Amino acid sequence: MNSKTIARNTAWYGLENLIGFATSLITSIAIARTLGPTKMGYIIYVTWLTGIVSQLGSVGIPITTRKYMAEYLGGGDYTTARFIYFRTLLIQTLLAAVATFGAVIWVFYNAPAEYRIAALLLVLGMLPAMSNFISAQANVASETLSANLPGSLASTATYFILTLLAVVLDWGVNGIAFAMFAMKWVDCLVRLVPTMRRILTWKSGHAHPPADLRARMMSFASQSVMGMLLTLVVWDRSELFLLKHLTPDIRQLSFYSVAFSLAERLLIFPSIFAAASGASMYAQYGRDRSRLPSMTAASARYIALISLPIHIIAVPLAAPVVLVLYGKQYVGALVVATVAPLLCLPKAFSGPIQSLFESVDEQKYFIVTTVIASFIDIAVAWLLIPSYGALGACLGSGAAQFTAVVLMWAIGIRRYDIRLPWGFIFKISAISAFAACSAYLVTSKLAALPALLAGCAIATGVFILLGYIFKILEPEDRDRFKVISDACPPPVAAPINYLLDRFTRGLAPNSTAI
Repeated sequence: MNSKTIARNTAWYGLENLIGFATSLITSIAIARTLGPTKMGYIIYVTWLTGIVSQLGSVGIPITTRKYMAEYLGGGDYTTARFIYFRTLLIQTLLAAVATFGAVIWVFYNAPAEYRIAALLLVLGMLPAMSNFISAQANVASETLSANLPGSLASTATYFILTLLAVVLDWGVNGIAFAMFAMKWVDCLVRLVPTMRRILTWKSGHAHPPADLRARMMSFASQSVMGMLLTLVVWDRSELFLLKHLTPDIRQLSFYSVAFSLAERLLIFPSIFAAASGASMYAQYGRDRSRLPSMTAASARYIALISLPIHIIAVPLAAPVVLVLYGKQYVGALVVATVAPLLCLPKAFSGPIQSLFESVDEQKYFIVTTVIASFIDIAVAWLLIPSYGALGACLGSGAAQFTAVVLMWAIGIRRYDIRLPWGFIFKISAISAFAACSAYLVTSKLAALPALLAGCAIATGVFILLGYIFKILEPEDRDRFKVISDACPPPVAAPINYLLDRFTRGLAPNSTAI
C-alpha cells in the first residue's frame, strides 16, 4: 500500500471528521433534549427528505469528478484534470439550482404552517451543499485531503455557535434550521475559493481528453446515481419514511434516529481510513491497477481492527449512553440502541470493496447487490414496523446492510482474487466479544452513569490484555503504523512504538523501541 500517502490523508481526514463528530454529538444532544421526541420527529423527517436530494447530488457528478481527476492526476495529466473540475462544477451548480427551486415549491405546498420557515431554510441549504461536493471531491482526487479541513472547521464552528444560541435563547425549530442553513453556506464558500485558486495554478494548456472520456464519465455518473438511489434505501435510513406512515407514534422516528445515529457515529473511524485509502486506490488505477486487490484486502484488515472492537463492545454500553446523554424521555430507544451497533457493523466494510468497483469501472456489482438488499430492507421493515416500531426499522436496515456487504465481498473475492485475513478477523472478533461480555456483567447491575464508566474501563482493559497475550498485530502492521507514529514528536512516538512492539507477533520481548 502507499503507506505514507494513506497515513497522511488519514490524519487530515481524521482531524476533519473528529471535529465534526464532537460538534455534531454535542449539538444533537442539546437539540434532542430541548425539542423532545415529538418535535424532533418532524425535524428529522424534513432533514432526511432534503438530505436525500443533497446526497443524490453528492454521487453522480462529484464521484465522477473524483474518479477521473484522480486517474488523470495519477498519470500526470493536470490539464485534463483541470478541465474536468471546471466542467463538472458548472453542471453541478446548475443541477443544484434546479433541485433547490423544486424543493422550495414543495415546502410552500406541503409543509405545516408552524414548520414552514424551518423547512424553507433547510431546503435553501441544498444549493451550497450540492455545489460544495465538487470541490471536496477534487481535493480527494489530488490526495490533498488537508485542503478540506478549513471549510469543515469554519462550518462546524458556525453550526456549533448558532445551535447553542438557538437552544439558550429558545429560538426553537427555526433557530436550529438557520444554524444548518448557515453551516452549509460557510462550508461551501470557505472550501470553494482556495480550491479554485489552487487548480487555476495547474497547467492550463488546451485539454485533449480521449474521445471516449465523455462516454465513460456519463456511464460512470449514471451508475453512481443509480447506486445512490439504491443506497438511500439500504444505507441511509429510508425506514424513516415507513415509520412515518406505518406507525401512529411520531416519537418512533426520534427513537430510531437517536439510536441509529449513535451507532453510525462509531463508523467515523473506519470511514476515515476507508476514505483515505480509497483516494489512493483511485490514483493507483492510473499507476498500476494490478495492486488494487492487495490494497483492498489490506484496507479490510485495518477496518476490521478498528470496527470489530468498537461495535461489539458498544453493545452492552449503548443503553447507558442513551440514558446519560439524552435522558429518560428517550427510554423507548434503549432496545434499538443496544442492537444497532451490530446491525451497523457491515457498513464499515463496504468502503474498500466499493472503492475497488469504482476504480475499475465495475459499479454494476454494487448496483446489483444493493437492489437485492433493498428488497430485503423494505420487506423486513414493512413486516416489523407496525408491531415493533423503531426496532423493526432497525432490523430491516441491518438485514439489508448485511446482505449487500456479504454479496459485494463474495463477488470481489471471486472475480479479483482478494485474499481476506480470516484468521485475523476471527481473532479480533473473539477478543472483542469476550471484552463485551465482561462489560455486560458490570453494566447490567449498575445505574446509567456508573455502568457507562465501569463498562468502558473493563472492556478496554480486557481487550488490551487479550490483545497483548494473543499478539493481534503482524510485523507488517507494526511497520505501517510506525509511518504514522514516526511523524509524531519523539516523546509521543516512543511510547506508541513501544506499545506496537508489545502487540506484534514474532518480535523479541527485549525490543528497544523505547
